[in-house]
Amino acid sequence: MEILSFTTGPLGVNSYLVFVEGEKSAILIDAGGDINKIHHYAESNGVVISHLLLTHGHFDHVGAAAELQREGCIVYLHENDWSKVQTSEGLCGFSGFSVPTFTPDFVVQDGDVLELAGLKIKVLHTPGHTSGSVCYIIENVIFSGDTLFSRSFGRTDLGDGSIRALANSIVNKIFALNGNFRVCPGHEGESELDFERKVNPILYYV
Repeated sequence: MEILSFTTGPLGVNSYLVFVEGEKSAILIDAGGDINKIHHYAESNGVVISHLLLTHGHFDHVGAAAELQREGCIVYLHENDWSKVQTSEGLCGFSGFSVPTFTPDFVVQDGDVLELAGLKIKVLHTPGHTSGSVCYIIENVIFSGDTLFSRSFGRTDLGDGSIRALANSIVNKIFALNGNFRVCPGHEGESELDFERKVNPILYYV
């Protein structure tokens, strides 16, 4: 499995291009914007983005979703966040940025296992940052969106955020996973799950 990380959009969201060597299709996790940059990474690696997996519906993670969908990319999002990408609930008005609205193609739910582009992807519903936040687990990698960061966690003071829900999601769902994992968050640098289990400040909210 190959993972290419690059930032997109006005707030520097980490977008992840994930593909299997020899496969022609790839998945993209979160697409903050910069469609030409996204195309460049895909074309440079000889793949076509067939599926876009969104960790949640805030504007800074979905800026290029409508355009990718028009190009034939299939978009996945938890049902609790669909209204965010179809209305102003995704915080465009709050931020001052404009993001095209769209309707995702498929709902993801907790425990789903998606088989896309030669990859097996497990969905973990992790509400707290938003009610529809999810993490995607592929092999030993957690794509944690704005739920879990290196030495930090997502803010909970916007819309339907909840610190109690977030603490439960991180401590009782993510930290409860068996084994160590590479953590690829929605912003800033990577981490490892064993490290976060020891030092992450979310532990003070349990």
